[in-house]
Amino acid sequence: MTSSSKNSLKPYSGWTHRILSLLLFLFLFLPPFAFMPGSFKGQWIFTEYREVKLATITVLFWALATFFCFFCKDSKKQLLTITYKEPTFWFLCFLCGYSFLSTFWAMVPEAALYETAQWLTLTVMFLILSSLFTKESRLRDLALWTVVGAFFFVTAIGLTQTRFNISFLMPIPGTKFGSTFGAKNTCFLSLSSQFFLLCFLFWQALQRQKKLVTALLALVIFLEFIYTAISLSRTTYASLATGLLAFLLLWGITTRHWNVIVRAALIFFLILMVSGATIRLFNKRHWNYIHFRVTKSIIPLIKNPTTFLYSTARGQVILDTTKMVKDHPFGVGAANWMFNYPLYRSHLTKRAFNKKIQIQKVHNDYVQYLAELGLPGFLALLGLIIFQFKRLLFLIFKKSSYSDEDQKVLGLFLCCQLVAVCVMLFFSFYLEFPYRKLLFVFLLTLIYSTSGNGR
Repeated sequence: MTSSSKNSLKPYSGWTHRILSLLLFLFLFLPPFAFMPGSFKGQWIFTEYREVKLATITVLFWALATFFCFFCKDSKKQLLTITYKEPTFWFLCFLCGYSFLSTFWAMVPEAALYETAQWLTLTVMFLILSSLFTKESRLRDLALWTVVGAFFFVTAIGLTQTRFNISFLMPIPGTKFGSTFGAKNTCFLSLSSQFFLLCFLFWQALQRQKKLVTALLALVIFLEFIYTAISLSRTTYASLATGLLAFLLLWGITTRHWNVIVRAALIFFLILMVSGATIRLFNKRHWNYIHFRVTKSIIPLIKNPTTFLYSTARGQVILDTTKMVKDHPFGVGAANWMFNYPLYRSHLTKRAFNKKIQIQKVHNDYVQYLAELGLPGFLALLGLIIFQFKRLLFLIFKKSSYSDEDQKVLGLFLCCQLVAVCVMLFFSFYLEFPYRKLLFVFLLTLIYSTSGNGR
């Protein structure tokens, strides 16, 4: 945000600011922990992690939006500016509108309406949070700390479950430990979506010489490294590694202090080694899982990437989906890929396509959106992402009055976070889960409010 903007935009009054802060905190903190009770093998546990999170997001956001509309009327000018001039808002409006339009030709229109409702909530969320963060940077800082704080508790719960059984948390299949997200990628892709925001807060505390805060954030980074290492999620590994490489590259180009970059790379490598040693020391079983994943799955794909398309089930699903795209250039309808895929599948053709083995997602959001929303929806998603990179690179490399050092560094970390998200979009169904959609649009609001009021 520009210095002139800070002076020209009057902060909210005391009680308005306090209520906005409370509503914003609840909206961003509670969804990761929202789940409902159920029964599993005769034992009461917390289950149903998806819909209850969506319900929590929807109720809490519209409570925040209602308060904003009635008591923050002085933000009307800023809302109009975003509505008329902000490309990100129009990209989101297009995704929302085209999802609704696709209900008229979708095989299951209810699924398309379900997707449309989510995009509608998130589009309005971008509008309101961008206005709040632009007007008052304290609210943006609160949002950053809230999201990072929420995932500290998610990590703490997950790591506790690796050592001690938490009876009411269902274990994640394949890893034998539980999470408030209930599934491996659902948990760890969400965790990875805030990692570089955590790193920015660490850098900020270090620069301001807040020793206690710096030490605590360093501990959180270390714990999240360990938790991520035992995740067995190849997509998470790839996203964080790519984001870290982007950080080192951008930092090197902007500062030209390559000796500092080498030291930073060595520090990250040291953290990784210490994390690995800690896992090996305290839980050899998890170490064996990680070693198997890396040597038998990740390294062969790096050596020969074409094996992904032609020798894996996920690659075959992508190839099958290209046939669907040829038959439906305008898409089969939002959230309707899974209903159309049986007509095109060449994977497991000799087995019954029942609920047990039903393939619901492509494991590639770019391909999935191309199939569901056709070329228009795919270009809208691609254009939305490219525009964010253009905006961030302009902030990082251009010398201008509104980009002070903190803003540039935050822009750098946001760019790395966006790189990590793009990798997750390529290797997984990132946007399928409602809470990850929220994190994606939250990242867009941070980019808007950081880049000089959306320049």
